[in-house]
This record gives sequence, C-alpha cells and structure tokens, in this order.
Amino acid sequence: MEPVTDARALVDELFPDALYAFLGGSALTDRRTATSDLDVVVVLDGPVTSYRESRRWRGWPVELFVNNPISLSARLDADFARGRPSLPRMCADGVVLADRTGGTASTLQEALRARLEAGPPLPAAGDLEWARYALTDLLDDLSGATDPGEQAYIRWELVQDTARLALTAAGHWHGSGKWLLRELRAHDPALAADLLAAAEDPVRLAAVSVSVLDRVGGRLWEGYRAEGDPFHLRLTHLTPGGLSAETAQSSGMQRLAAVSRATAGSSRLWMGQTHVAPATRSADHHHGASETAIYVVSGTPSFVFLDPDDGGETRLETAPGDYVYVPPYVPHREENPDPSQEAVVVIARSTQDAIVVNLPDLRWPHLG
Repeated sequence: MEPVTDARALVDELFPDALYAFLGGSALTDRRTATSDLDVVVVLDGPVTSYRESRRWRGWPVELFVNNPISLSARLDADFARGRPSLPRMCADGVVLADRTGGTASTLQEALRARLEAGPPLPAAGDLEWARYALTDLLDDLSGATDPGEQAYIRWELVQDTARLALTAAGHWHGSGKWLLRELRAHDPALAADLLAAAEDPVRLAAVSVSVLDRVGGRLWEGYRAEGDPFHLRLTHLTPGGLSAETAQSSGMQRLAAVSRATAGSSRLWMGQTHVAPATRSADHHHGASETAIYVVSGTPSFVFLDPDDGGETRLETAPGDYVYVPPYVPHREENPDPSQEAVVVIARSTQDAIVVNLPDLRWPHLG
C-alpha cells in the first residue's frame, strides 16, 4: 500500500470539489506501523459542517478532518493556543493531495511552518514557578510512596510533567501521548532517552526530574506563595461619555468599547455598543474565536448569515428587547432597513479584545 497514492484517490473520489487537502501523520514517516492511519485534512468551500470521521479505505484506517477554511483556521488557532500543534503539523509537514485554489495549500503550509518555527510564547515567571512547585511536590510524593500502584501512577505523571517543564522552559511546543515524546525527542533527544530509561526506577527518575528542575531554578516548595486576590478588586464605572471608538470597526457601522482591557482591565470579557445608521448595512465579517451576545436597544436591525443546510442567506428581523447570539467564526452582517431611525445594540463578547475580521462576502474563505 502506498499512502500518498491511496489518500489522493480517497480525496478525488469522496471530495471531488475540495478546495485543498493534506495527508499528514506517521504514515508518511519511518515511524509508520501496521496500525498507522491516514490523517487526511480536507477543506471544502462554503458553510459546510466540519467534522471528524474514522473509516476504512483500501485497507487503510483513515482519520478524516473535514473543514471549511474558517473552521480550519479556528482549529489551527486553538491548537496553537494550547501549545499542542498536532493539526498544524499535519498540514505544515504533510503532503498536498489536492489544491484547486491555485496555491492556497502551499501558502498555508508556509505560514504554519513559520508559526511552528517561532514556537509558543515564553511562559510567565509565575507559570514557571508553579510548574517547579508542582514537580517538586510530585517528587516528594514519589519519595514517600509505599503502595506499588500509587507509585506507578506518580512515576508516569512525573515523566510527563518533567517533559512538559523542559519543553515549556525552552519555548518549545508540547503535546500528549506519543506527541509529547516526539516533541521532546525533537527538542532534547538525550532527555527523552533518559526519561524513558528511568520510567520504572524511582531513584533514577527522581534524578532526571531534578536535573530538569535545576535548569529553571531548582526545587521549589517551602516558601512558595502564589500572590493574587481575585475577590477584593475595585468596581469600574463607565459612563456614555467614556465609551471609546478605539476598537475594531467594519464599514457601515460604528463600534464603541465600554468594558475592555483598555477601559476596565477586563481579561476575557468585551462589551460595548454598535450603531448602524438608517438604511445602512455593515460589511460582512466574523468575530474569530469570540462568542457574541447582542441586545437590541433601539431600531429594528436585521442580522444576516448563511444557512448551514442550504447555503442561502437567512435574515433575522429584530426589535428592541430582542437578543441574538453569534457563534465563533460565523460570517454575518448587520443591516438597518429603517430609512429614518438609527439602530443601536449592546454587544458582549467572550474575548478580551474586539475581534473583527472583515470579509468580501459571507462565503469568503478568509484565514485572517
């Protein structure tokens, strides 16, 4: 069986209209085993429902990751954010099986390789201190464990936490399961070998873990204190005159920030107003990973999106007192059909910043 040939045939037969597709995973490497599957990432046009499916094809076990360009972008960003870039590596290091866009797949691969090469942001000092404390506590648990079962569980957790601390301290990506080992081997093959060799030996494992702790300041337990009192903070009062237009905008409307990092120091929530002039429509846009809640204050604004079943435009007509929920990454626009009255809504988002990605149209596969 030849993985690229078979994966390409799968895409041609099952997804003849795919914008582009990748084959990634172990089947392309010398780590391929009898149970290695074909990891196939397929990108389709339009508001298709993204899904993951396991199936058989020409004797291969296949993992299908089917997305549209926006949902793929969301999943790639989510993997980068958690520091475990399994999907980005599938695409960046994989083989392009099809590209009917004139080069989007190769462009995306280059962008992903650059992000992977740059690595994750370096951890904050407080995060490293917590990791040192947690690993020190595990080492103490290991030294005192007398139950063979408990000791076995502690050893395995110690192996993983030691690997993650080494990767995090070095500004390297990490993972779970076999991907954690692969990331560690790529960064520090000697440490990976030492951890594997010491996994069943408590004394040897403790020595390896302490050697990693020494890279970031050594053991930390007595005297550790995590500062911060989240229960006694000041309230912030914002008046209409204090709203700020220094936020992301779309043509045809004006957004005013009320509660944000800049105005109130919020860390996850964004809240503000949107004004849509009479007989005006906004640009098509989406809000990235933000969930958005909308409350209609005045006017009769309409909210337009594509129906996920038939791809046609769907219009929600609203009135004062109504609420609208916009899921992450969903392209939409606001319209004010009233020829004389401005529409005003209050919006709240689940991210600390107002993310606005303006699009040429509702179907546009914008990767931002």
